[in-house]
Amino acid sequence: MDKALWVVRDKITSKNAIDDLMADATTRGIHDVVVQVRGRGDAYYRSALEPRAEELKDDGFDPLEHLVRSGAAVGVRVHAWANVFFIWSSAAGTLPRSRDHIVHSHPEWLLRPDGVKHLDPVGGSDWEGIYTDPANVAAREHTLAVFADIAKRYRVEGFHYDYVRYPQVSYASSPHDHAAVTALVREGSERLRAARPGIVISAAVFPDPDVARDRVLQRWAEWARAGWIDLLCPMAYSRDTVEVGRLLSKARAAAPRTRMWGGLRAYAGERALLRDQVRATQDAGCAGAILFSYDPAQRDLLDMFSSS
Repeated sequence: MDKALWVVRDKITSKNAIDDLMADATTRGIHDVVVQVRGRGDAYYRSALEPRAEELKDDGFDPLEHLVRSGAAVGVRVHAWANVFFIWSSAAGTLPRSRDHIVHSHPEWLLRPDGVKHLDPVGGSDWEGIYTDPANVAAREHTLAVFADIAKRYRVEGFHYDYVRYPQVSYASSPHDHAAVTALVREGSERLRAARPGIVISAAVFPDPDVARDRVLQRWAEWARAGWIDLLCPMAYSRDTVEVGRLLSKARAAAPRTRMWGGLRAYAGERALLRDQVRATQDAGCAGAILFSYDPAQRDLLDMFSSS
């Protein structure tokens, strides 16, 4: 059974952190890491298209380059993880410092282009942050250019979509706007495969295909049938192992011919729960499991995950 790790961008801000990641993976027989290199419309690599991430202090350091080189040296495959439509959030409510960020340079591309206070149409606690409008062709073109640039310049094993959806169906002009999300996935398949033949295209998706389709206009089962996605990662995050198994079984049935890694959440101190959920992932027919997320402060969970 394959084992993989989602690695959030705050874990790759230094060479030492990346070296620790590679050591933690290789010593546990984990050979795939899915690493967030486009977190909020920014770059954890050298880019002429988007601003350097504010969290990176060393201007000479390229995290993705170091990841790829380190991975090749120790037999760990690096998948570049990019948030697709979700392009900004800040706990402090601040906007990006760089004037080159999409929020500043192309406000007409935003899903609700009236400023932060008006980007949430319902004013509720479920607001995630600022998205580009999937129906905006120019915004999609920019996003695809960013993705192809990464795939062309870095020897990554795969490219991983996250937030490839609307925040909620209420943010769309109509339920038919699902076609805009699908258009990016379809075009992305062509661009990424042209940039790097053999690349593995994957996506983190809502695990229940009906909920994904109706609530956030994410028709991933259709993408799988069309062959635009090679690997699906349904995010079955729940402390209820029976529910995890149900969700992953439903996902497996919706895309029976597509490779699938069941997405599991790491709950601090819950070693036995993680063991049981890895087994549920296997029982559901998944080819592997992927853990959200890598944390060097919780190596006990890495041990359980790798050995289960």
